Amino acid sequence: MYVLYNTFISFKYQLILREDSRNKKFSLTKEQVESIPSFPNIGITTLPIKSQLAKYYMYNGEFFKGLELLKQGTKVNPYIYYSDYLLAAYYLELKQVDSAYIHAKRSLYGWPKNIDHYKLFNKILAIKKDTIEILDTYDYINSIFITKEQHQQSFIDSYSNAKLGYLIFKYADQGSVNKDILLGTWQQVYEFETGEVTYLKNKITFNKSLYISSDSKEYKYDVKNDTLNLYFKNNSKLISRMPIYYSDSLNTLILKNISRSVIEDNPDKQDQFFKKIN
Repeated sequence: MYVLYNTFISFKYQLILREDSRNKKFSLTKEQVESIPSFPNIGITTLPIKSQLAKYYMYNGEFFKGLELLKQGTKVNPYIYYSDYLLAAYYLELKQVDSAYIHAKRSLYGWPKNIDHYKLFNKILAIKKDTIEILDTYDYINSIFITKEQHQQSFIDSYSNAKLGYLIFKYADQGSVNKDILLGTWQQVYEFETGEVTYLKNKITFNKSLYISSDSKEYKYDVKNDTLNLYFKNNSKLISRMPIYYSDSLNTLILKNISRSVIEDNPDKQDQFFKKIN
């Protein structure tokens, strides 16, 4: 009767644990967590109960208590590497990427069938901008079983995010630009730390007196105090001002705070980068 009662109480809490995990929340109090029976010691999904409870202690700042529960949970079921997965997620939340990497890799290669292990490891590799290991890991997964669409999407997302991590957004040597440098046609680019350059369709042209936009509209212009000023061609009325700089080392023109919208007070702005093409 005692065993049946404890099992019944445990199952009630396991449902809450599962919902909390699914919704990424912590609805149980510390008192409730401590009242969960120690039997059975493994849940209906084969996850050790103590490993699941460890999350609540870590969430409340009791790291060493949580770590001890993870160790106990590993002894109950050492084959699914759930404790390493939780530690990886925990360290990642603390932005301790190297520690997260160690545990995530251990959880993936220890139990690769769990898609969450693969997704978490990919997420960490994307943060590390390690495109080579992202490719190697996907090859490993493909070598041991037929991958699903989720594996393929995780691979695509992580590889893309890792590549984006190499995008140059700040140029350390950006400085003032003079009119002689400006003269010519410039094409918008995405520039990477690896030296790779992706050219976009947007082109702008500067001649001695006119700025010609990508849609062939012509404006008068001048450059003062690192600011590009554009004027209507017919009446010389000022219509736009934007910071402008130049990177000598990469021969890149930098236009800052360009509005993404024709609405002038739209706060959504971006920097744009250009390479001279003639």
